[in-house]
Amino acid sequence: MKLAYKEKMRQIGLNISYYRRYREMTQIQLAERVNVSSCYISQIERGLVKNAVSLPVLISIAEALHIEMAALFQFQDLPTQK
Repeated sequence: MKLAYKEKMRQIGLNISYYRRYREMTQIQLAERVNVSSCYISQIERGLVKNAVSLPVLISIAEALHIEMAALFQFQDLPTQK
């Protein structure tokens, strides 16, 4: 089953959160490295960004976390709730 856009954004956020914590970084530290606000990082991680996250921001996040961009897009199909 294909994941809806909102669910994909949520999973990208979860991946960012996972790798940030793995690198023992705070949201503030990541935000400083990416040159965005910590509130924006928080919104991305929680999947609450109203518009799409730009490609340059995603590239910067991946570089700051020392991961390949593809790692942000590793999705798992989750059962849908009825």
